[in-house]
Amino acid sequence: MRLFKQYVGIPLLLLFLMLLDGQISTLIASFLPISFHLVCHLVLIFLLFISVEVSDVTAFTIFLVIGILYDAYYFHVIGIATLLLPLLSVLVNKYNTIMMGNKITRFLSVLILVFLFEFVSFLLANLVSLTSMEISIFIVYSLAPTMVLNSLLLLLLQPVLEKVLFMI
Repeated sequence: MRLFKQYVGIPLLLLFLMLLDGQISTLIASFLPISFHLVCHLVLIFLLFISVEVSDVTAFTIFLVIGILYDAYYFHVIGIATLLLPLLSVLVNKYNTIMMGNKITRFLSVLILVFLFEFVSFLLANLVSLTSMEISIFIVYSLAPTMVLNSLLLLLLQPVLEKVLFMI
């Protein structure tokens, strides 16, 4: 049963969450002024919590595939998430014991993961001319609201995730 969960259940859950991220982001954006761009990152939140469930190689492989699909679905250019998601999974698996230490370190770890993904994605998109946005505009209208949104999502989901994942 553990093998099924590790090799089928978790990848399917992450695929579903990747698609749900876009829907949540679109729903929230419909209620906000047009200048704000929030991005939901349930995949990154779950990356931290599933790091205790899967091996390093499995996590890397899963997030490589999710990265390719993420790029194709959101960026329409293969490369940004394909590079970042596996690297973040390696980072999480390497420092898993520190990141999962308590609620505060889990909260800060998710903020760091979201920040790294968003900021490096912006830099790479700027590098390959996918965006021409100024960094100050990006920080105020995209990065900061995204960090707030994902902080709130983590505060809502953390008790449930702790019960579900630490009881198994």
